[in-house]
Amino acid sequence: MDFKSTCILISFLALAGGIVKGWSDAEKNKNQPGYEVGGNTPAKTPGPAPGDDFPDPGVEPGVEEPRPGVSRPISPSELKPIDLTVSSLDESKLEEITDLIGSHKLPQAARSAREMVQNSSGMTREKARQLEARIKLLQAMEPSEAGKAPALKEVVQANGNSHICTSVEESFGSYKLKLISGGVTTLRKQDVRKVQDIAPSAGRRILLTRLGKRISNLEDPLDFYLRGVRKYYRLGLVDEGYGLLTELLEREDADLALSVLGESEAEDLLPYWYLASGSGIAAIERKAELRTEEIAATPPTHLVAGSESPGQPEPVVASKPPPPPRRPPPRRPVRQPTAADNSAMQKVRQLVSKANTYYTNARRDEKKRGDFKKAYETLRSAQDLLGRMPATDEVRKTRARVATQMLDVSKSLGFFDF
Repeated sequence: MDFKSTCILISFLALAGGIVKGWSDAEKNKNQPGYEVGGNTPAKTPGPAPGDDFPDPGVEPGVEEPRPGVSRPISPSELKPIDLTVSSLDESKLEEITDLIGSHKLPQAARSAREMVQNSSGMTREKARQLEARIKLLQAMEPSEAGKAPALKEVVQANGNSHICTSVEESFGSYKLKLISGGVTTLRKQDVRKVQDIAPSAGRRILLTRLGKRISNLEDPLDFYLRGVRKYYRLGLVDEGYGLLTELLEREDADLALSVLGESEAEDLLPYWYLASGSGIAAIERKAELRTEEIAATPPTHLVAGSESPGQPEPVVASKPPPPPRRPPPRRPVRQPTAADNSAMQKVRQLVSKANTYYTNARRDEKKRGDFKKAYETLRSAQDLLGRMPATDEVRKTRARVATQMLDVSKSLGFFDF
């Protein structure tokens, strides 16, 4: 075969290969959507006519975008009431924590309360938070160290009179008695018939009887804490002192006793005081009440959707005008310190200075131990005067300083020096 014939054969083979390739491509593209038979490109999908609205990409398909002044009706199923019930199991757990608090097992009670706060919700969680706050206050206000009950002695005089003493020191020709009331006296030996020890159980009963009579007359929370709770701990009566502390925290004015811990710590403990007083429970109850009112104001389901035929558009309910803003409760205007307040503050400074003088004299001279009580009473008068003044920063800081001074003086008071 010559060269010309070879070229003609190659051309026919190439043409045949092209036809086969084209037919194969046509068969492959025939089943693709939008492909127009006989064309080389897919057919264009018809677009929206002029004037058609494009859906907002931020709106869920099938949900009409709300128009200004018109709100989409909310189904009552979207609003659920807040459940304020507490299951019987949770009630038993809360009672267990309360029992732990009552039995003076605060670390274990704190762990149980924290676990319950983390794993619960609603009213159960708020009640657990209330117990947790109460534990925090008890741990902060409980005296860190407990004293030891004194070994009481009874000194019987020759004339039949007797004295209950915390200690008796014998010297040449006399006895020096430290009385349970806090005083000090000296008796000649010939005037003393006998000195005998009092059994610990009997001494404990004597302490509790005398303390109980005096504490029952304490009304001020600061006095109740200093002259009651701390005095019990000083005498080694820890269980009784802890009972007084739990009783103190149940009072509505117990937050005044927090000032004895110092200004900064008292401010840190105030949120716990509010929680322990039931602020969290009151808040969730108010929230549940508002939710109930919101559900009651929502149109019923049969008036919102499903009452019209499928071909008719969903009825549009005009939004109600917003309620007028709730006015905050009227607050008593904070009165700026006046000249009278400045003079009262000057009087407080004078009382504090006078109390310091009493305290110094009592520490230097044992015969003037009665000045400890005078110092405490003088500081008590200063605290009462501060309580009647406007609650400025200066007044709050001064109250905290006076309270800490009262704490220092109370440590030097006699066991029954009220």
